[in-house]
Amino acid sequence: MKRLMLFISAVLISVGTFAQFNLANRKQSNQSNQPQNKFYFGGGGGFGSGTDPFGYRYNYYSLLPIAGYRINAQYSVGASFTYQRYNYVNTPVGNYSYTQYGFGPFVRYSINPVFLQAEYDVISAPAYDNNNELVRSNYSRFLVGLGYAIPMGKRSAVNALAMYDLLYKTPSVFLSPIVLRVYFTF
Repeated sequence: MKRLMLFISAVLISVGTFAQFNLANRKQSNQSNQPQNKFYFGGGGGFGSGTDPFGYRYNYYSLLPIAGYRINAQYSVGASFTYQRYNYVNTPVGNYSYTQYGFGPFVRYSINPVFLQAEYDVISAPAYDNNNELVRSNYSRFLVGLGYAIPMGKRSAVNALAMYDLLYKTPSVFLSPIVLRVYFTF
């Protein structure tokens, strides 16, 4: 795990250094301070496997698209969408899977290449009710954080975002109040 984090840090630092050079060149060639395209799209995905706190093995995959609209050069609004699929194997009840999905409207203030973001995230996931029956429940969090956009050409970027959940309290369905994301925008 330490090697993976070291590798990711090295890549982000090296790409971030390269992006500083590109950003300086782009500022000289662009006379207008207004964004050229008002809409932007992007997203990311993930997959992995592990062992939950009870010792059961699982694997998962996720899709995380986003869509945004630039109000002006500094402000934008948009929404992120979440789709996650978890598959558990060799549990006392056998193999099973579940899906969770969500929606998160956000507002962003950019100070190129850094941006501040606030997002209200709602996730729908299966949970057991008081009668021990499986029902869908909604869980929400209010995320605020700081991001960094690394330009990758004229119309795309890689974004790294670290956010904190202001509504987090224990016990929680979320493992941590900290949310880290890396995603692409076009």
